[in-house]
Amino acid sequence: MVGAALLVASLLSHVDIVNVVVLGGDAPPGIADREVPLNVTSFFRVTLAVGSCAVSFYLLTDSQHDTFRTEGRLPVPTLNCNRTEATIRARVGHMVTVSNTLPGASNVSYTITADILAERHPYALLSIVGLMLAMASTIWIAGTLLNQGTAKLADEFHRRQQEGKK
Repeated sequence: MVGAALLVASLLSHVDIVNVVVLGGDAPPGIADREVPLNVTSFFRVTLAVGSCAVSFYLLTDSQHDTFRTEGRLPVPTLNCNRTEATIRARVGHMVTVSNTLPGASNVSYTITADILAERHPYALLSIVGLMLAMASTIWIAGTLLNQGTAKLADEFHRRQQEGKK
């Protein structure tokens, strides 16, 4: 029981912010494409600050960017004025902005803050202790049951041997 509890405790994780990257710029009318320095990690949270709801932001992996460049397809927007925060578990190296403003309109300023996250398992070593306890208790229980069964068989054998002599 204690071994199982230690095994479960070893699975607990903590998420910490290890770095903050700020992406700022202006989204021109129409579609714009740029590289972003978020491909160094695969776990981060982004927050958008933008003054207009006419702009959607697509944070793309390399394969999604290749699909966009060859087929013109984009996934669901990562950020817009309805969704100003997202947690991403992928290496992102590209950002596409789609601004639905009229041609000739001024650019829309934005700021995207990326909190680079790290998942830590501070109790991971407990899994070794828990596994050892679980195995030791299983071996002890199996040995005890085997010993009791052997003792019963020996008693039965001696009892029948005594009955056979009479």
